[in-house]
Amino acid sequence: MTTAPDISWSGPSGRFNLRVAGVITRGEDILLCTVDGLGYWILPGGRVHLGEPSDLALTRELAEELGHALPAGPLALIVENIFRAPSLEHGVGLYYRITWPSTLAPDDLHGGTEEGHHFRWVPVRDLGSVDFRPAGLIPILPGGDGALRHVVLAAS
Repeated sequence: MTTAPDISWSGPSGRFNLRVAGVITRGEDILLCTVDGLGYWILPGGRVHLGEPSDLALTRELAEELGHALPAGPLALIVENIFRAPSLEHGVGLYYRITWPSTLAPDDLHGGTEEGHHFRWVPVRDLGSVDFRPAGLIPILPGGDGALRHVVLAAS
């Protein structure tokens, strides 16, 4: 079976990525992920494959990273992250809400097949105390009235 390529490209003028992530909560806590060598925390997820619906991409990514095929909940955020690092990078992220299942222990975070992934629960109100990226989401993640939001994070 051939795996479709990620929806990602690099060219002389910059790089583009389509990413999907889970806003996974357990009470007042949110699940964060880091990868060996990354140096900061993100929401768990990854790239969408060409031809793959984004909600199924999230379920696949969570199964690979956590060992749990958590179905995506409602789409909460569409985030455009545009920055220079040092070349132009433009990412589009689709963020789905997921409530951690009560049937899973909060520390059942290590069953994935992808090496080097680390997870931790952080109170949403304390997101500013960790190196979380994109930092522009910190004031947005705690709330939400259930409506889909489009956010543009642009740094010059």
